[in-house]
Amino acid sequence: MNLKLFISDLDGTILETEDYHRLAYNALFNELGLKQTWSKQDYVARLQTMGGNKFREIFEWMKLPEDEYRETKVQLYQRKTELYVELITRDLGNGTLGLRPGIVRFFTEVMEAGIPTAIATACVGWAAEKVVEAALGEQFLDSLAAFCGGESTPRHKPAPDIYLLAAKRASVPTSACAVLEDTSHGMRAAKDAGMICVVTPSEFAKDHDFTHADLVLEDLETPMPFTVEGMASLF
Repeated sequence: MNLKLFISDLDGTILETEDYHRLAYNALFNELGLKQTWSKQDYVARLQTMGGNKFREIFEWMKLPEDEYRETKVQLYQRKTELYVELITRDLGNGTLGLRPGIVRFFTEVMEAGIPTAIATACVGWAAEKVVEAALGEQFLDSLAAFCGGESTPRHKPAPDIYLLAAKRASVPTSACAVLEDTSHGMRAAKDAGMICVVTPSEFAKDHDFTHADLVLEDLETPMPFTVEGMASLF
C-alpha cells in the first residue's frame, strides 16, 4: 500500500465547527460590550475578503488608540479562542454537537490498518488539542504521528507549509500522504504539497471550487462508506 500517512484537517472536517468561530466572536463582542453581531452571511463574507484580519475591524469598533492595536489583537485572539473551545467542549458534552458522519469509523480503520495519522489545522495548537481530545479521546490524541497547529508555520493554508511539516514530523515522503479536507484552501495546500486530497465540504465551503481534489464526497458515509482501501486506490 502506497499510503503511509493519513493527515486530517480539524475545523469543518472532523466536526462541523466552522460556525463555532462565529459564535465565539459574537460571545466576545458581548463580553466587550459591543452591539455588533455577525450572522452566518456576515461571517462568510469576512472569511472571503478579510482572511485573518477580522481583529482590525473589531479594534476599530473599540475606538482605542492605534498604538494599542498589537497588544489588543493578541488579547482578543486569546479570549476568542478560549470561547471557541468552551462552546465546542460544552456542546460535545451535552450531545448537541457530534462528529461528521463516518469520522470515527474511518479513523478507526486507518489505525487498525497500521497507518499513522496526523492532524494539520489552522487552529492554534493548544485549542486544537483540546477539541480533538474532547471529540476523539485522549488515546487518539496520544497516538498521533504528528500534530501541527496554526502557529507551527509562518504561512497558513492555502500555502502547503503545514502539510509539508506534518509529513516531515512523521518522517514520511509527501508522495505517500493522503489528506482529508473540507475547504478549497485546504485542498490547495494539500495538492501543492504533492499529496492525495479527499474533500468532504463543510457548511461554509459548499460553493468552493474543488476541481483539483482527487475525490469529493458529501461525507465519509455518503453515497457509501469510504474506506482505507478506497483512499489507497487514489495513489
